[in-house]
Amino acid sequence: MGILDLGRYKGIVFAITGFLVFIAIILAVNHGKAGGFSDNVAGVRFLENQAVLPHAVYDASVQLAQRLQNGEKVDDALESLRKAATTFDRSLNSLANGGMITDSSGDIIVLPSMTEPEAVAQLKNGSKLWDGYKAKLDPILRFSGSPYVTAQPAPAPAPAPAPAANGKNAAPAVAAPPPAAPTIQLSPRGRRLQTALTDLTQYGNTVHGQLSKVLTDLSIQVEANSRKQTDTLRYIQVGGMAAALLLLGAIFLFFTRNLRKEEASANRQRKETQDILRTVNEGLFLLDKDLKLGSERSMALNNIFRREEFLDLTFDKLLKDIVPEKTLRTAMDYVALLWGERVNEKLVKTINPLNEVEVHFDNPAGGFDTHFLEFDFNRVKSEGSLSHLLVTVNDVTKRVMLSRELQESQEKAQAQLDLLLRILHVEPDSLTSFLTDADVSLKMVNSILKEPAREESAFRAKIDGIYRQVHAVKGEAAALGLKTVEQRAHAFEESLNDLKGRQSLSGSDFLPLVVKLDDLFNHLAQVREMLSRLVDLHHAIATRRTAGSEVGAEKVDQWLAGQDQTQITKAIIPPPDLGETTGAVGGLERTLEDLAARVASSQSKQVNLRCAGLEGVPESYRRAVKDITIQLVRNAVVHGIEEPGERAKANKAAAGALAVEFTPRGTDGYELIVQDDGRGLQLERIKEVAVERGLITPAQAALLDPRQTMALIFRPGFSTADRVTTDAGRGAGMDLVRILVAELGGRVGLASAGGKFSKFKIWLPATQSAVAA
Repeated sequence: MGILDLGRYKGIVFAITGFLVFIAIILAVNHGKAGGFSDNVAGVRFLENQAVLPHAVYDASVQLAQRLQNGEKVDDALESLRKAATTFDRSLNSLANGGMITDSSGDIIVLPSMTEPEAVAQLKNGSKLWDGYKAKLDPILRFSGSPYVTAQPAPAPAPAPAPAANGKNAAPAVAAPPPAAPTIQLSPRGRRLQTALTDLTQYGNTVHGQLSKVLTDLSIQVEANSRKQTDTLRYIQVGGMAAALLLLGAIFLFFTRNLRKEEASANRQRKETQDILRTVNEGLFLLDKDLKLGSERSMALNNIFRREEFLDLTFDKLLKDIVPEKTLRTAMDYVALLWGERVNEKLVKTINPLNEVEVHFDNPAGGFDTHFLEFDFNRVKSEGSLSHLLVTVNDVTKRVMLSRELQESQEKAQAQLDLLLRILHVEPDSLTSFLTDADVSLKMVNSILKEPAREESAFRAKIDGIYRQVHAVKGEAAALGLKTVEQRAHAFEESLNDLKGRQSLSGSDFLPLVVKLDDLFNHLAQVREMLSRLVDLHHAIATRRTAGSEVGAEKVDQWLAGQDQTQITKAIIPPPDLGETTGAVGGLERTLEDLAARVASSQSKQVNLRCAGLEGVPESYRRAVKDITIQLVRNAVVHGIEEPGERAKANKAAAGALAVEFTPRGTDGYELIVQDDGRGLQLERIKEVAVERGLITPAQAALLDPRQTMALIFRPGFSTADRVTTDAGRGAGMDLVRILVAELGGRVGLASAGGKFSKFKIWLPATQSAVAA
C-alpha cells in the first residue's frame, strides 16, 4: 500500500516513523561507539603485552651469550631469540600500518588513535630504535650450526715401574689419574657469533627499555582516547533520551487530539449501525478467522436462535446443540474452505451445505421444535485481504414445509405412475411369484423381530436373519426393475447396517425397523392392487375384443383416475400377451436378462446372457435357485465383466459373455453353473480388502493359498466395491448364496483365472434328499 493511501492515519504514521528512525539512529551510534570501546580495550591489552617483548629479546640475547661462553648448546636460546624478535617486529609493523592488530582470537582490530600525530611520532621513534636493534640482531638470527670445535684429549701419564721380585727397593703404588675432558673451543664462526652477541647485549642494554616505554606510552594514549569516547557517548545518550521524550510527548498530544475526533465519529457510526441491526429481519453477524462471532449483530438473531447471550461464542458452539454432529462437521469444513485465498466464492456458494439446514430447539413441554435455517456467507475483504465472513441467517421453515409438501405430492404421483408403467412391462406370473415370495420373506422378518432376545449374540443373529430376507427381496425387485421396492429394501439395509456398526444393542434399537417393514408391506400391497387392476383391465379389453368391439379410452381414464392417459396407453399397447403364462422358469430367464441389462447399463458395460436348463428346476428349489442366480448374475456384471475399453485392450469382445446353466444329474442331484469371461478374481485385491475390513490379519493373508483366498468372498460383509450402491458394496450377496446352498445341503465350487473367467459351480442334492434334509 502506498504512503498516499493512508488517509487520516498519515500523520500518525509519519510521527511514529520519525520517532522510530530517531531511536534507530541513537541505537546505531551507541552500537558503533560500544564497538570502539571493545577495540580500545583489546588494543590496551595488546600494547601492554607487547611492552614486555623488548625485555624478552634482550634477556634471550644475554642467555645466548652466557650459553656460548659456557660451551653449552645454543639452539634453544637462539630459537627463543628469533621468536621474540619476530613477534615484536610483526607487532610494531602492525601498529605503524594504521593501527591494525590481530587479537588472540585471530580477529583484526583497528586502533584509530594510532594515526594521531603524537602516536605516529612515538611509533616512528620506536621503529628507528628497532631498526638499529634489528641490524645488531640480523647476523645472530641468521646463524646456524654449531659454534664449537672439540680438541683431542691430553696424553695419559707413564705407568709406574713394576716392583722388584724380592720386594726390595719397590716404589710405592700410585693410582692413575682420570682421563682429561675434551677441551671446548670456539670455531671461527663461533667467535664471530660471540662478537656479535657482545655488541648486541651492549646495544640492547640501553635500547630495550626505550622500546618498552614507547609501547607503554601508546597504551596510555589509547586508554585516554577511550575515556574521551566514553564521555562523548554519554552526552549523545543524554541528548538522545531528552529528544526522544520530547518527540514522544508531541506524538502523544497529537494522538490524543485525533483519538477524540475518531471516538466521536465512531460513536455516531456505532449508533447508526445499531439502529440498522435492530431493524432488519435477517440474522446478521461477522465471523473472524478463529470462527468467533463479532460483537455487532442484528437483534433478529436472538429470535432465530432463541438465545440472548452471544459474547465470545464461536460458530461451532452456536450450532452444536441444534444440528447433528455430521452436519456440524460438514459446516465447519465448508466455513474453513471459505477462508482460502484462492477460493472462487461464487463456485463455493453452490455447494453450501447450510443453504437449508434442519435444526432442533428445546421447547418448554420437554420436546423439541424443528425449524429450517438458511445460511449465506459473504467474504469481507479489508485492504485487499480477507478479514471476516459476513453471515446472513433466515428462518425458512414455512417455505421448506410448503416445498416439501408439494414435492412429496409430486413424487407420490410420479412414483405411482412409474410403478404402474413398470408393472406393465413385467410378466404377470413373474410379478405374482415375486409378490408371493416377498410376502413370505417379510413375514419371516416380522417373526424374527418378534423373537425375544436379551444377549448381544441373539441381537446380532436377528440382524443377520433379517438381512438375508431383505436382501433377497431387494435382489428380485432389482431383477424385475421394481425401483420403488428396491429403494425401500435398500433403505431397510441401511438401517440394518447402522445397527451392525453399534457397539451394543437393545430391543429398542429394532423399533425403527418395524416402521420400515410396515412401509414395505404397504407398498407391496399397493403393487398387488395395481396388478389386480391391470389383470381386470386386460380381461375387460380381451372380452370386448372377443365381442368384436373396442374399449373406449374414457373407460381407461376412469379406471386410472387421473393418471397420464398418453403414457399409460403407450405402455399397454406393446405387450399384447400380458395375460399369457410363460411359466415360472421362463419368467426367471427373462428376469435374469432384464437384471443383467439394467446392471450393465448402470455400470457402463455390455453383456450377453445365455440361460439353459432353467425349465428343469424342481419346484422345491425354485425360490432358492432364483435367489442364487440373481445374486451371481449381478455379482458377475458388477465385479467380473470389464468395461468395453478394458476388454478391447485384452483382445476381448466389447460385450461380456455370461452363462447360467441348470443341469439334472440323476441320483447325484443337480448342477447349477454361472460363468463369465470377465477379469476373474483378483486374489491380491481380495486379500487387501479382507485385511482392511478386519476379516483376517496381514500375517494370515500372507499364508493363504489361492483356494483359501477365493473362499474369502463368501465371508459376511466382504466386498471389493469402492462404495455402497443398490447393486453392490455391502458384502451380503455371496454370503446369501453360501447360506442358501448350505440350507439345501449342497456345496459350492469356484474356479477363476486372472483376466479370463470366473466360474461358480453349485451342486444340489436330489429332491428327496433335500426334503429329508
